Amino acid sequence: METIIGFVAGYLAGAREGKAGLDRLKTSWQAISSSPEVRKMASDAIVLAEQVVRRAPVGGIGGTVVRSLASRAAARRETSRAA
Repeated sequence: METIIGFVAGYLAGAREGKAGLDRLKTSWQAISSSPEVRKMASDAIVLAEQVVRRAPVGGIGGTVVRSLASRAAARRETSRAA
């Protein structure tokens, strides 16, 4: 979470510094998005979403859409593990 807060603070400071600041912001974003901490947070969120979807009643509010999104997320996770 600290990483995300740091990114937002960096964005606010970098946006005022023009192109050089934005270039540093892009580099920082790439480092943050590929960090193990962010990947773990995303993985934990997907696992939690899958648990919620399994408990949702079939045909409930948006049940089909939610299940479709969860299956796509699981497929992406499997693809990223294989890489």
